[in-house]
Amino acid sequence: MQFKPGFRFSILDGFILAAALCTGIFVAFYDYKYSVLIGFVVLHFFLFCNIVRMSRVPEIIWAISFLALLFCHIKLSLLSFNLALAASLFFTVILVALELHKPSYHGIFWQVLNPALPE
Repeated sequence: MQFKPGFRFSILDGFILAAALCTGIFVAFYDYKYSVLIGFVVLHFFLFCNIVRMSRVPEIIWAISFLALLFCHIKLSLLSFNLALAASLFFTVILVALELHKPSYHGIFWQVLNPALPE
């Protein structure tokens, strides 16, 4: 495998984004919340895997926190839908900021944020 830092995009990524968009539009006719959730999760996947190129542990932390927030909204009625998404976005910002400061950061703008990476 060759080391290729920075933003990446493949035909499969385009297919997944297009499929998610079509699915989200279709689901929006039934319940907009599910449509929003589809877009939210797919765009986070794209952000973490293609733009920031985040390591697995922060991805798992985000996924667990996202599911916990949805559980608090759906089953416990402790949070509104909007508050659950806002809290998840807050976790996203924190995890991305932490990833940008890692010495191994290799996502978008890696040359500016981590110029010593090739060494």
